[in-house]
Amino acid sequence: MKEQEMILSILKEIKPTSDFSATTDIIDGGYLDSIELMGLIALLSERFEVEIDFDWIAPEHFNSVDAMANMIKAIKQ
Repeated sequence: MKEQEMILSILKEIKPTSDFSATTDIIDGGYLDSIELMGLIALLSERFEVEIDFDWIAPEHFNSVDAMANMIKAIKQ
């Protein structure tokens, strides 16, 4: 499964009623509250087997599925 597909699947688990596929302001637009964001970070860390350090926790890394995929790729390098 591609990173984007896995991230969309995780987002669907957290907020099943929202469509995040074309959203570019997930954080800035208030689609997730702080508890949901912490859950997202935990699931991304678990599923992609990465540690998302505090330095990565910024809106620009979580505003879109592509941004999250790029963050995961950068962390893995």
